[in-house]
Amino acid sequence: MWILALGATLLTAAAPARAVSPPEPPKGLSAPPQATPMPVFELPVVNGTKARSTDLRDKVTVIRFWATW
Repeated sequence: MWILALGATLLTAAAPARAVSPPEPPKGLSAPPQATPMPVFELPVVNGTKARSTDLRDKVTVIRFWATW
């Protein structure tokens, strides 16, 4: 009886270690392509000024494009 209790304890203790191990990487996948710099552009702003990509260098930027079609 104590052997069953010992076995159950060991299995319970080993389960978290198995769940924490990192998954195997999928086969056949390659690394993403190398990042390229943002192209230079200039866009009109609602207040009449221009937004330039050079003004955004070294800043986190989200550009949202939308249309009313």
